[in-house]
Amino acid sequence: MFRNLLLPLLILLPFTAQAGLLGLDSQIKGDYNIETNKSTLTSQVGKTIGLYGLSVTGDIDFNVIDFAYDGMDFKAEYDVLELNSTSLYVSSGLNTNWEMEDIVVGFEFNF
Repeated sequence: MFRNLLLPLLILLPFTAQAGLLGLDSQIKGDYNIETNKSTLTSQVGKTIGLYGLSVTGDIDFNVIDFAYDGMDFKAEYDVLELNSTSLYVSSGLNTNWEMEDIVVGFEFNF
């Protein structure tokens, strides 16, 4: 299980370092589902632009294990209480068929 995640991760790390040099945000996320015995390794590369508590993010999603494009996401977020990391957001995206995903409105509280 871990070697299936480790090899793609080692291949992907140099690309995420280069994305950081270009001013892009990058994220790698690995999951293992105990119930289905399935592992996933996903990556996102995008850009966040912020101004006066409002930030807009656009990123492209990849499935690293299948070497497949998973679509893109867009998110607009406003920091309500910056001290407590509380924000309101609206997000959506496009799937692999370029169809619009659901529009989601929500809030985040990080501590």
